[in-house]
Amino acid sequence: MDFYKYLKQCRENAHTTQEELVSELYNHDKENFENLDTVTLSRWERNTTKPNTLKLLSILKYFQKSTHEALPCWDHYSTEEVENLICTVGMNNILSRSKQLILNFPSEMMQLDELKVYPIRDIQKAHALFELNMDLHNATNHLYSQLKIEQFEAWAMHPANLFLACEYKEGFVGLFFSVRVRQEVFEKLLNFEMRKSEITEADFAAYDEVGSNFLLSFYAINHKVATMLLVRHYAYLIANQKQILEIGVTTSLTEVKKIVSNMNMHFYKSKKLEKHTELEAYRENLHKVLATEYVVKMIFSE
Repeated sequence: MDFYKYLKQCRENAHTTQEELVSELYNHDKENFENLDTVTLSRWERNTTKPNTLKLLSILKYFQKSTHEALPCWDHYSTEEVENLICTVGMNNILSRSKQLILNFPSEMMQLDELKVYPIRDIQKAHALFELNMDLHNATNHLYSQLKIEQFEAWAMHPANLFLACEYKEGFVGLFFSVRVRQEVFEKLLNFEMRKSEITEADFAAYDEVGSNFLLSFYAINHKVATMLLVRHYAYLIANQKQILEIGVTTSLTEVKKIVSNMNMHFYKSKKLEKHTELEAYRENLHKVLATEYVVKMIFSE
């Protein structure tokens, strides 16, 4: 989305004049808006000039605070509409160089419009993908965190959960899976009072119920595929922001820890599994996950 359209829309939705917004931004962040005036703000709204990334981020945080929304003025878009409004800029900075989660299959021949990302429930050959996800998940997770294929199959069909597959020329090249659970279940998972394998269908939030997203699987054959999956994930978070409180994950993989840290999730606590293995929990509320320079570049770059 063009920033100038977003700025004007948010200001008008708040029934705020340009003069009032200049004053409020100054009070919100004197360091970034010390020299702001209505002339500059008017230029931003007319797309004559554009603020730098730090100012963009601060403006987003201001509207978050004033509206109590994770991404103000985006709450009426569907996942598909959000995906069409955002771009891949900033995503490569989130993705770490991982040999376990993101492979190095050549991507030069792949065009972005040839990579199709679908919810698993829309794919006819879903069982084969469940088997692939099962193999990848259990190969990269400690026994403490492993699941059964029947659990993947049942969970993936729940309307609140997000199981994505990326397809390239009728072949599957990437997977992403997260579940939305009720907040008390989320707390148990992050506090190691409950294993992933102990989740039941009753623990999932209803489609229109507020809950928190717990990440389970993420695999891609290269960074281009990983980027497409991550963009779709962020589009889902933005489109469903009213139903999502927090994002969390438990992992023992260094690669996952780096990716979730780049997503602005922070270390919460750890559990010793054995001498050389430690399971760590990361979490953050959705407001802060979306209020990063990477996301600002993604939603406001042309």
